Amino acid sequence: MTAELIALLLKAPDSQLDYSVKPLIQKWDTPPKALQILEVLDLCVHGGLASGLVITLLEKFMHEAIQLEGTTYEALVAQATWRGTDGK
Repeated sequence: MTAELIALLLKAPDSQLDYSVKPLIQKWDTPPKALQILEVLDLCVHGGLASGLVITLLEKFMHEAIQLEGTTYEALVAQATWRGTDGK
């Protein structure tokens, strides 16, 4: 994910991406780590904080980051401490 795409997410209207998750996006590395994207994605999905389009984009970016990092979704979920002790 490029800095330009991150900037577009940060400029998205609240009807597309709620302002409450934008501070997390501002803290992302460039490029963001898959775990950083997953955290925002989880908040958006479970809190209804993003449109379907933004959810789809975040999922795509997360899977690209997973490939770049040479990890798996399962390994990523195991690191998702905000999900609880078992990552679920």
